[in-house]
Amino acid sequence: MLRRAGVITSVSVLLLMLGAGSASALALVAIAPSSGAVVTHSPTQVVLTFDGALGEQGNSITVTDASGKRIDDGSLEISGAKALVGITTLTSTGVMTVDFQVVGVDGVSLEGSSNFKVAESALATPSATASATPTPVDTLPPLETSTATNSFWSNLKSGGSGILLGVLLLTVLLSRLARRKRR
Repeated sequence: MLRRAGVITSVSVLLLMLGAGSASALALVAIAPSSGAVVTHSPTQVVLTFDGALGEQGNSITVTDASGKRIDDGSLEISGAKALVGITTLTSTGVMTVDFQVVGVDGVSLEGSSNFKVAESALATPSATASATPTPVDTLPPLETSTATNSFWSNLKSGGSGILLGVLLLTVLLSRLARRKRR
């Protein structure tokens, strides 16, 4: 009986730790044009870089001008951890908003937004690309996954909470076994 309880406990702890390690949070690590930037050349695309590979389905990026009019051309491209959307020829200045919703290959989803400002000089000088190398984003707040299940597993994974929960489960099972043995 004691051996059986030990095996059940060991398998439970192992499954808990494997489950906690398999899901991870998806995070935005860079965006070009960078968040809060003032661009002086008209960008032709917006590039978002994440810390994990993106899936091919369920992704969207929209770019709108200060009046709320869409200025992206809808040509979303996904390549590994990068997502790119083209921008139409700009006809106005001001704050442009990038809204995104992406899904990682592991099913973890992430949504958020960023802004950049288009200066008056940008309307006269289109650039070939937004930026050859995306700039790391240090000013955005941490973005969370959009599903409760993924948030739960991500929270267990971070900080070693999964191990703590496994030890707690083992302690409860062993104490119940000890009580039964005393009877």
